[in-house]
Amino acid sequence: MRIERDKFLSTLELVKAGLSPREFIEQSSCFVFQDGMVMTFNDEVACRMGVGIDVTGAVQANALLDILGKIEDPELKVRQNDKGELEFRGQMKGFGVTMDKEIFLPIDRVEMPEKWHPLPKEFTEAIGLVRHCVSSDESRFILTCVHLAPDFIEACDNLQVMRVKIKTGLKRSVLVRGTSIAHITSLAMTQIAMTQAWVHFKNEAGLVFSCRRYTEEYPSVDKVMDVKGHPITIPKGLKEAAERAAVFATDRSGDALVNINLSSGRLAVTGDGLSGWYKEVKSIVYDGPGMVFVISPELLKHIAEQYQEAVISPGRLKVAGGVWDYVTVLGKPKEEEEGGEEEDPKPRKKSKGEDTGKDEN
Repeated sequence: MRIERDKFLSTLELVKAGLSPREFIEQSSCFVFQDGMVMTFNDEVACRMGVGIDVTGAVQANALLDILGKIEDPELKVRQNDKGELEFRGQMKGFGVTMDKEIFLPIDRVEMPEKWHPLPKEFTEAIGLVRHCVSSDESRFILTCVHLAPDFIEACDNLQVMRVKIKTGLKRSVLVRGTSIAHITSLAMTQIAMTQAWVHFKNEAGLVFSCRRYTEEYPSVDKVMDVKGHPITIPKGLKEAAERAAVFATDRSGDALVNINLSSGRLAVTGDGLSGWYKEVKSIVYDGPGMVFVISPELLKHIAEQYQEAVISPGRLKVAGGVWDYVTVLGKPKEEEEGGEEEDPKPRKKSKGEDTGKDEN
């Protein structure tokens, strides 16, 4: 068999989301080839896509990706050789990857839908926004999920919440892990389906991306979203300030966050990380008590690009767009609590059912 190296490598990259760095499920760190498909599965995400080679077995994903990335030949011959290896041949070069002939990956736990529905064009953008409000605290499982409802998508990490009003195409509410569904933002998904234990997405390239769904009840955030207060004007140049602060905010572990310090007549944006810090002060029409909050720089850039006003009330700040609402909890600046003034522009370091069933949507 002959393959185009770039196309083959691109297919493997598309199904990477189903891999696990720790093989707690047998062959979950592998690309599994069967019936002309390549598959990955890590118990939370399953990926399947046609790959154009007729072999059966499992190979270590990292090894195959690494060597293919170092081969420049546009076309390769591939076969399952007598040693049971997956063998590739190019111009004056070749390599073989050890392959398990027997498949143990339990991807058959993932029931496939019989019927697909068009995915709203705004769905992927909505996921890209709300994922910044998903908690990483595993002790509070519900907050690590995105809530998909028939008429909206939302997420809350107990400090901030975002809701995007959109017809999702689902008949009932479900929860999916934020870290799982975040992958679809770069996969150009066009169709959606739901079965007993999974939400499925498909794109025009033929990739089927499935993420496990949960039936726990998501706590209502309606009262949190109901903010009445005084409008404040979002200062010009905030998007660029957020981009500059993000340079340092993104080089530390965990989610990238910038710090916003709001005081009478000024708004300070701060990003700090392992390699340094950045702070920028903007003038703002605001005459009230000092407040602070943290926010994803990507989310802050989106807000600064699209909207000119926010509403502030005791303890909360809300930005309302046409189809989405964002609310963050406000805290008092430390220097205000201590009764002092901020003199040093350098920021302080912050601590930071069964898998069977029928289609349901």
